[in-house]
Amino acid sequence: MLTIAVDAMGGDNAPACVVEGTVQALQESSNRFEIVLIGQAEKVEPLLAAQDTASLNLRFMHAPEVVTMDDIPATAVKAKQDSSLVKGLQLCKAKEAHAFVSAGNTGAQMAASLFVLGRLPGVLRPTIYAYFPRIQEGLTNIVDVGANVDCKPENLVQFAEMLTIYQRYAAGIDKPLVGLLNIGEEENKGPEILKQTYRLLQEADRKGKISFIGNIEGHDILKGHATIVVCDGLVGNTVLKFGESIPEFLGMLFKQSLEKLVASGQMDQNSAKITTAMFKGMFEPFDVERFGGVPFLGVDGISIVGHGRSSSRAIKNMIYMAEHMIEKRVNEHIAEVLAED
Repeated sequence: MLTIAVDAMGGDNAPACVVEGTVQALQESSNRFEIVLIGQAEKVEPLLAAQDTASLNLRFMHAPEVVTMDDIPATAVKAKQDSSLVKGLQLCKAKEAHAFVSAGNTGAQMAASLFVLGRLPGVLRPTIYAYFPRIQEGLTNIVDVGANVDCKPENLVQFAEMLTIYQRYAAGIDKPLVGLLNIGEEENKGPEILKQTYRLLQEADRKGKISFIGNIEGHDILKGHATIVVCDGLVGNTVLKFGESIPEFLGMLFKQSLEKLVASGQMDQNSAKITTAMFKGMFEPFDVERFGGVPFLGVDGISIVGHGRSSSRAIKNMIYMAEHMIEKRVNEHIAEVLAED
């Protein structure tokens, strides 16, 4: 049976939402995997006692320390060896768990994943990606979105290769299309690092490792011209945070406009409810909680990270993501492809 370690203390809404999401995952899945919930006993055990867990494949492990959102990643990992974050990854290292899930400090989880699990053979730098909606069917993945801000061309190319493998085996996309985010579509556009990256991506395409379509611009992301958008972590994180702000910003404008229409008598309450439902439906593709979290690609183990504001639904879906990564053997496929270099 698969065993998934879950950080009960990770996230703004922990541990309550983590306990709730864990219980939901086990109940909905009919106990097809086991979960080890890790956290501070005095905070987690009362929450578990309030749930009906007697029939669930659920174990609890006490961890007295917590890595907070404000902790400096590298310092926290070294100083808090008894934290739920480190203990969960240690279970994976010892082969007592097949995957680890947390909605806590992303930087600390990356640092701990590297420190405890290490890199897959051939990986220069692990990376993290994000989901973006698109006009066409499916989703676009942007890589990197914050794990690496000072990337070399070979790093960017390897990010594209690893995400291509993920999309092929985990997302079922036969031919993922890779685009390099730049200030223009022409091959000679952008700084020297992007020109070098362009040439290396062309080479990777010739070797059959990726399908490279060339440079793309910011307006191409939501159009879905590429299923993989490659950039450094500074650019990727900026795009991600901007994208996350879109639904809230447009929602505020929509609410103001709707209130004016209703107050002036130009729209009745029933029409307002229908319009509101349509508006909310438009933004369902921006709902990241459908996936819960994403794996760090390139670490020698499965480490899934979620948004700090994760709800119980997001935690549940992160657990399903961990199960999916285990079953699709994504890490094994990454190691196989990189070994060919």
